[in-house]
Amino acid sequence: MSKNLLFSDWTYKRKPSKPFAEVEKQRTDAKSDYRKEPGLVSLHAPTLRAVVAVNMASRGLDSSVAVGKIGENYIAERVDSKGNIEVVLYDPSNGSFQAGILENSEETTFKQYILKDRGGKDGTALLMPVIAMEFDTKSDKEFFDCMEKIPNTDGTGGTLMDDDELSKIGAVLSDNIYVRMEQADTLENGIKTTIDSAGIRPLTSLNLKQGRYAPDTVIAGTFRVLKPGTGTSKKTEKGKKRVDTADLTGKYAFSERAFTLEEKALIPTIEPWFIVPKEVISIAQHAKATTDSNLPMRNFMMRGSAGVGKTESARAIAAAFNLPYLSLTCSANTEIFDLLGQILPDVEGMDGDSGKSEAKNTGKDSKSKGFAPKVPTLEDIQIDPASAYQKLTGVYDEDITEDAVYQEMLNVIHASAKKEVEESLNPPGASDKVETGQRFRYVETNLVRAMKYGYVIEIQEPSVIANPGVLVGLNSLLDNCKQITLPTGETITRHPDTVVVVTTNNDYAGCRNVNQSVISRMNLVLDIDEPTEAEMVSRVKSLTGVEDEDDIKLMVSVVKAIQIRCREAMITDGVCGMRELISWVQSYAITEDMAESAGYTILSSVSADPESREEIKNTCVSPKVA
Repeated sequence: MSKNLLFSDWTYKRKPSKPFAEVEKQRTDAKSDYRKEPGLVSLHAPTLRAVVAVNMASRGLDSSVAVGKIGENYIAERVDSKGNIEVVLYDPSNGSFQAGILENSEETTFKQYILKDRGGKDGTALLMPVIAMEFDTKSDKEFFDCMEKIPNTDGTGGTLMDDDELSKIGAVLSDNIYVRMEQADTLENGIKTTIDSAGIRPLTSLNLKQGRYAPDTVIAGTFRVLKPGTGTSKKTEKGKKRVDTADLTGKYAFSERAFTLEEKALIPTIEPWFIVPKEVISIAQHAKATTDSNLPMRNFMMRGSAGVGKTESARAIAAAFNLPYLSLTCSANTEIFDLLGQILPDVEGMDGDSGKSEAKNTGKDSKSKGFAPKVPTLEDIQIDPASAYQKLTGVYDEDITEDAVYQEMLNVIHASAKKEVEESLNPPGASDKVETGQRFRYVETNLVRAMKYGYVIEIQEPSVIANPGVLVGLNSLLDNCKQITLPTGETITRHPDTVVVVTTNNDYAGCRNVNQSVISRMNLVLDIDEPTEAEMVSRVKSLTGVEDEDDIKLMVSVVKAIQIRCREAMITDGVCGMRELISWVQSYAITEDMAESAGYTILSSVSADPESREEIKNTCVSPKVA
């Protein structure tokens, strides 16, 4: 019994098409050159049907068949006896098949191609792209010579021969394909095929709509569905500037500064799996080219959905500039002092004699300043703004807002910090009273560090900030004046090498539009495209170590289908992207059950609504994942 399902016993019971329909079906006197021992050779109906179909299409005599190439892969269309269109994609490098059935040329939703004796297909369509490969490459002389001899279905053309000779030709063709598939691992001219009991991997409607199955080259026939010239693969490759990550590092450096060991540790290295988007190159080019101008371009915004690689792109930008990289992540409760400096209770590092706190700033030798203003806690302000305001000013105002109390607290802290500095220069006499109460210290944020010392700072997801005016407080640093006053009273000037990269998206719950005044201060605003399926496969393989490319391709196609379905069904309370895909692949490597792992990862993340999850499971996961 054959180990290849294409040659199951029941397939030999099918009847070949003309001109092999009436010839002898078994021979002991005809075999291919690949069979070393004599024996019985049976004519294989699906193989001969595929051979005849491709042969007749190449002669312009069969309008129901078309074959072609997409890159190094082969693709075939075939109209069956019921008028359905069978579509098959074959990858010779690993022998994998993808297939689907369309009811007509206007349909875009594939039905499953099932290789089965009853109620299924016999594999003729699967063999057609394999035969097209043989016809195209002419790599096997025996097969091609026999194929050329086959007469047309009406008895004309080819080589004039009787039924016995035709039966021998059919036996050689059948045996040639059979042995080369069965012994693909040992024969130099073997034909790889991977079909198992799990079934044929489906083609996706999304890729069909996007033209990704359109052939680059037509070998024979006229395509009805996969019309040449409608593909997007070439456009995608042209749009993506693939840059060697090793070559990118330092390529666009605009400064020759010397960094400390600690600062050097902050300069990113780009992972080999990362495919550098064209947006990164564009930002790097603009920043370097304008360095000597009056207004160097140093403020950039990148927008894109979760998982498209915005943060990796920001790190790649820092690597291209050979600058240290820092990040600051925003939340709904982010306020201006979260960006410019954190006021923290001073509970450690207290000097027992002076009561002054000394906390080293990461990256530089400066110290944070300790001071002792009598201020309410942030919790006090949120619970009872009026009482907190009274503690600060002595005035009880029922209508006072949290923002106003925050601002007043900053004023008090500012005044206390200023007093601390003055007292350090003019120490009070021994008779002066020592102020008691909770002491606080000022700690620089990553944003302040980057601004002062000339780093790349990524501000992540500012669109989630509840108060859209918070980022406006940074306008002076983004603007020409490039100065801002910290809560301590210190005025900092932005370093000329500082690069600000704002990364955000507007597609998820809780996101708001970034203030227009901030956008207007961005030199470039770029939208990061989602990675192609090939890029996703490459990235997942590198990150997870899973090498089964067929499984990963299937899982990528499921994630893509879920994204489309969520947009169509307005399911917006979850997410299904690159991170969820990676988790799914990692889980699958452990459970060895793709459907089970899907429930833990992509389905659990796609929505909080059980009905929405069930819909996604039934429409996008179950039809593809057995």
